[in-house]
Amino acid sequence: MILGLGRMLILMLALLSVVYVSLFLYLRAGVRMRLEEDWVMAGRPGDRDAWIDDRLSPVARRIRTWLIFLVYVLPLAGLSLYIYVTN
Repeated sequence: MILGLGRMLILMLALLSVVYVSLFLYLRAGVRMRLEEDWVMAGRPGDRDAWIDDRLSPVARRIRTWLIFLVYVLPLAGLSLYIYVTN
């Protein structure tokens, strides 16, 4: 039983990692697109990529924090609770 649980956890972590990376890249691309639109609408002078990167790094950190909680912690806690309740 322990080996089956271990295999399931490894498979689950691998699948959750794919979901995490996909969601992170998708959400970050959306924020980057909004920042590029803001740059064009405001008509700012200077280096566009540097301005976007400066604004994007704190948002990416926040996205990363929320995704770790939502993608890894919540499902693993739910699985642990399910195993505890059924046993």
